[in-house]
Amino acid sequence: MLTSDLLRVRVVKKDLKPQFIKVTAPRHLERADHLREMFQRALDEGWSRALISDAITEIEGLSTDHKLIKGLAKLLLDKCDFAARTLPMEDAPDPGTLRSRAFRLAAQKGPLARRPGPTARLTAKSVFMSLAAELGCTPQQVEDALYADLKEEQILVAVKMPESGAALLHRYNVALIQAVLLRSSRITLALKGPSPRRLRQLFRYLKFHQLMYRMSTDADVVTIEVDGPQSLLKQSSRYGMQLAVFFPAILLQDRPWTLSAEVLWGNKRKLRKQLTVDHSMGLQSHYRDRGAWKSPTEEWFEERYRQLNPSWTLGPGEPIDLGEQRVLIPDFTFRRRGRVAHMDIVGFWRKGYLEKRLQGTPSNVILAVSKRLSGEKAALPKALQAQVVAFAEIIPAKEVLARLEEVAEPLEEGEADPSPKEPVASNSEGEQAGLFE
Repeated sequence: MLTSDLLRVRVVKKDLKPQFIKVTAPRHLERADHLREMFQRALDEGWSRALISDAITEIEGLSTDHKLIKGLAKLLLDKCDFAARTLPMEDAPDPGTLRSRAFRLAAQKGPLARRPGPTARLTAKSVFMSLAAELGCTPQQVEDALYADLKEEQILVAVKMPESGAALLHRYNVALIQAVLLRSSRITLALKGPSPRRLRQLFRYLKFHQLMYRMSTDADVVTIEVDGPQSLLKQSSRYGMQLAVFFPAILLQDRPWTLSAEVLWGNKRKLRKQLTVDHSMGLQSHYRDRGAWKSPTEEWFEERYRQLNPSWTLGPGEPIDLGEQRVLIPDFTFRRRGRVAHMDIVGFWRKGYLEKRLQGTPSNVILAVSKRLSGEKAALPKALQAQVVAFAEIIPAKEVLARLEEVAEPLEEGEADPSPKEPVASNSEGEQAGLFE
């Protein structure tokens, strides 16, 4: 993710204009390929963080746009895995222990000379040779491992490299929007004539990232309002990251769309600005298009619900028309003997958000609310608990089953009632592992 000092955004009156780079420009492609080659070499040769940082600085010196080079490098660094150097032996001492042994040995052999000379004093190299003989390794390995616990001495062990320089440039343009959304208070996404498959996919992303949202329809336009991180009183950093990581999912839509965000801009004075992005800007998602999937919370609930062997059948959530052009798509729908109930899992929340959700939610819908994702310090109000099931990590299946008896309503006339032996929905629609890369 791009930090605030790396943002390239112009302010034009009340509008924010991200300075996208042209992904087909030869000079940008050359820079991106140069960085990719450098990181690949760093991986092959096991460079340290410090050495990689020096190499990035050297590449900056070849360009006048230092902020762009740093931004591209930051995106690559975010995909790197670093680890401390270790000595090639079992039960190798950690760097702190190794330093203690080296310093004690140096004190015994000292005073040491900085470099070999006529005084015939021993040097640090002599200490490394003695330690290497004791440990069964080379003096250079001892020297490399001596301060391996320092962050700048960690070595690169893996990197998820974009497949091309153009892919890196596309990711940079997307990252500009993501960084701005970290400061948003609200975003409004308008989808024109979305296909049912793509709409279901988008809602799975919304639920996976536990975002607070509302949906409405008007003719062939579906509008989704999502609360931004600035609307929360706490956990705004975590929520902001969830919103930013959600944004590339919008780019998978194959129909026209427009996103408008209200942003609090500025370091000291927070001025309200507007960010507008749409499908015509050429932004490309780096997410693999794998369709729909289920979150761990859903899977854990299904597993425990199945163990109860209940008479209520459990299936994917069925859309509910709330009237006034509003629609609710719950996570699960339960049926038994002509009665139906639903459950929707709520991610991040605050008291006002839950109150609004419940005002327009049918009485046969249960809201599962995570205690750990509250956007306020206050506990869940008692007035909201009648239609709410609170949970810490796993939704209590027995409590949900008891609530079903209380809230379920008769099926509408002409609505089909499936067999009570209908199996619990599986997770065959998609994969969760490796979805976000």
